[in-house]
Amino acid sequence: MTALLQASFLTEAGHRLSASLNTRRVVRTTVELAVTHLADAAVVVRPAHRRQSAWTRLAPGNQIEEGTLRESLLAEVPGLTEALGGFPPIPSRWLDPAQAPAWLVPASLGPIGALLVVPLPGNAEPAGALILARGGPDAVFTPEDEMLARVFAARAGTAIAAAVLYQEQVEITAVLQADLLPPELPRVDGIELTGSYQAAREALRIGGDFYDVFTPDDDNTDTVIALGDVCGTGPEAAVLTGKIRQTLRALRLVGTGPEQMLHVLNKALQQSGRQSRFVTLVVGSVTRSDHGRVRLDLATGGHPPPLILRTDGTVEEAPVSGTLIGVLPKTVVRPATVELAPGELCLMFSDGLTEARGGPAGSEQYGEERLRQALSSCRGIPGAAAVERIRQLVSDWSHGGHSDDIAMLAVRAPTRTPLSLRGGGAATPSPWAIPDRPPRPRP
Repeated sequence: MTALLQASFLTEAGHRLSASLNTRRVVRTTVELAVTHLADAAVVVRPAHRRQSAWTRLAPGNQIEEGTLRESLLAEVPGLTEALGGFPPIPSRWLDPAQAPAWLVPASLGPIGALLVVPLPGNAEPAGALILARGGPDAVFTPEDEMLARVFAARAGTAIAAAVLYQEQVEITAVLQADLLPPELPRVDGIELTGSYQAAREALRIGGDFYDVFTPDDDNTDTVIALGDVCGTGPEAAVLTGKIRQTLRALRLVGTGPEQMLHVLNKALQQSGRQSRFVTLVVGSVTRSDHGRVRLDLATGGHPPPLILRTDGTVEEAPVSGTLIGVLPKTVVRPATVELAPGELCLMFSDGLTEARGGPAGSEQYGEERLRQALSSCRGIPGAAAVERIRQLVSDWSHGGHSDDIAMLAVRAPTRTPLSLRGGGAATPSPWAIPDRPPRPRP
C-alpha cells in the first residue's frame, strides 16, 4: 500500500470511527475497515468481564459475527493474552499461524498463512485486541503492514474506549435519574393529583425544580405534597433536589407537619457548610373532609403562593408566605388552611412557569396574570386536563423553548356524581365526556 493510500485509509478510519459513540457500532466499524484494507479476516476481542470476553469478527463475503469467549480460551490464540494485557505487539513472524485455534476465523478462509495480534490501546487500560489473519501459504505481513496496523489500532482503541466511557456515563446518569426524576403520582381516594415537569436542559431531564407526594401510612393518615425550586439548574441542582426530597420524606415518617418541615429543612441547609444553597418550597398536608371537600394545610418558604380555582372560575391566591429556605438562620413561615369544594383545584407551580419568556417579541414574561386567566379557563375540567392546558399555553407562549425548569402539581377535589346520574332526571353532558354510541335498533 502506497503512502498516499495509507493516508487515505487512516483518514477514512478517523472519520468513520469518530462518527458514533455506540460501542458495538464502533467495534463493527473496526473489523469492517480492517478487512477492507489490512487483512482477509479480522477479530476484535474485548477484555474479559466476569470471565467472558466479547468478540466480533468479519471475513470476506461473511456477515459480521459476534459472541463471547470463556476467559480460558484466550490463551489458545498466540499473542492474544499479551495484547489484552497492553503489552507491545509481537511481530507476526514470531507467531505461528498453525497454532491458531479452529474457532478463530471462519472455515471458509482456509488455512491461515499469516497472523498478527495488535493491542487496542484505551483510556489508561487496553480497550481490547485486534487479530488480523491472511489466508494462503504465501501470505505475510510486511513491516510496513504491521506499522500501519498499529497506527490503525491506536485510533480504533481510542474510539472504542471513548464509546465505552460514554456508555458508562449514560448508565450512571440513568441510575441517578431514576431517583431524581419526579415520581409517578399515587392514586389517593377522594383526591385528584396531577403533576408536570419540564427540565430546562431536555437532554439531562433533571434539574432544580421538583415535586413529591407522600401517601398515608400506618402512622400518618394525611397525604403530604411538596413542590420546590432549588437554586440553579443542571446536575448540581438535581443533587440538592434529591437530598431535599429525602429529608422531607424522613420528616414525613416521624409525623412532622408542613410548617415544621420548613424550619427543620432550613436548619439542615444552614448547617451544610455550602454557600448559596437555598430552596423555595411549598408543602401541604391534604385530607378529605365532609361532603367531598378537600382540606389543605399549606406552608411556604419563599415560594409563589399556590393558586385556587373556585367552581365559578374565580382564581384566588392562597394566603401563605414565608422566607427563603437555607438563607437566614431562622426562617419565617406563615401557614394557612384552604378548603376545596368538589370540582375546585389548587395549583402549585415553580417560577419557571410565570417567568417563561416569549410572546410577539420573544422577551416578555408569561406572568401571573396570564396564568390566572389560563387557570380560570380550566373551570369544570379534570386536573390532568387543566395542567396539560396550562403547560401547552405556556409552551405556545415561549415558542416551545424555556430557559428554566418548570414544575406544576395540582390538587383537585373530585366532582361528586350528580343525582341525575344515579337514576334521576336528565343530566347536562360534560364537554369532556365521550358521546355514547346510539342504541342499536331492536329487530
